[in-house]
Amino acid sequence: MADLFSSGNDPLEVLGQDTSAQRAQLAQYSIMRAATYLQNNKNDEALKEFKKALAFDSQNTTAQSYIGKLNLAKGNTFEAIKAFKTMVQSQPTSVDAHVNLANAYFQDKQYAASEKEYKTAARLDPTNPLPDYTLGLQYVNTDRLVEAETQFKKVQKISPKDGNVYYALGALYNKQGKFEDAAKSLEKSLTLKKNFPSANYELGVAYNGLGRAEDARKQLSILQTAGDSQAVELKFLLDKPQISYMDQDKSKNFNQLLGPATPLWMLDPSLLTPDSSSKMTVAIQFNNAMDTVSIMNPANWEISKANSTEGGFYIGQTGGREASIPKNPTFISYNPDTHQASVTFTVKQNAAGNATIDPSHLVFKFTGVDAAGRQMDPASNEIDGASTTPF
Repeated sequence: MADLFSSGNDPLEVLGQDTSAQRAQLAQYSIMRAATYLQNNKNDEALKEFKKALAFDSQNTTAQSYIGKLNLAKGNTFEAIKAFKTMVQSQPTSVDAHVNLANAYFQDKQYAASEKEYKTAARLDPTNPLPDYTLGLQYVNTDRLVEAETQFKKVQKISPKDGNVYYALGALYNKQGKFEDAAKSLEKSLTLKKNFPSANYELGVAYNGLGRAEDARKQLSILQTAGDSQAVELKFLLDKPQISYMDQDKSKNFNQLLGPATPLWMLDPSLLTPDSSSKMTVAIQFNNAMDTVSIMNPANWEISKANSTEGGFYIGQTGGREASIPKNPTFISYNPDTHQASVTFTVKQNAAGNATIDPSHLVFKFTGVDAAGRQMDPASNEIDGASTTPF
């Protein structure tokens, strides 16, 4: 018989000569055409050719596999599952066939079915890390985190030099808030697999969780230098909302530069009157756009007397001369264009009219969220007049 590919005839013309050998050659011809389409990113055309190949040779596993994978890539899980089921039926001991079917079930959110297939594949070849690893990813995706950790540790024993499994463990630990364990696993991952942006991202997350800001920024720099898209996400995480400074020019009846034993009347002459009161306003600048409802809620603010190395130490007067300070402000206004809050609180004069205050050591703390819902940076959510930077 003449070779179908070397003859001058169209291979499809020999369909009438229905022998198994000829149909196998036709199937191979379609697969070759499909491969060319794949190289040119013409997946739809490739899928048609793989279907032709399967029509010529119903047992062609290459065609079955690619029909499933291409359908899965298109999100057509029904057809993918159908194709991979056929593969499993024809190759019941094939690890790849069971894994492919499990992946299709996983994408279709048929988690019980995918779990069964992953476990079957793992039993068929206990030395193959892929089924256990992918099942671990499914457990992470479905919040079965303890079981996920068991799976990844099992894979770790099978492939102790695989950076991917250390990365998976690190990402899992980050999700659990176990940042110390996460950092150790991710550092190991990057020693085994040098060019691994996802591990750099997760390591940045871990360092951030540990308060290692400088180390987290180094991971961000690596991602930015590589032009990796994950740099944007890590930068967003690291750029936490912070207090920037106190704006003396916008404050009212309050001078944060004055020190201990400042008479109240120096802040507001109306406080010369015994038992009088005055509203004072401090303008506090933020680095990010803040959530309006959060920042205007007095319960998210706290006013206290400094008692730390960063903020200094409030020096009060004895004999009932020290003015009482409210724990929370009276109200807060916020300018979303300038990211500045005006914090108003009430100060009362004593009966003798001689109360004093230490304005430079009055601490203002905000524990709310910014416009993106991020919590304040705990290292920069307090400020007083004595400190040059927030703390």
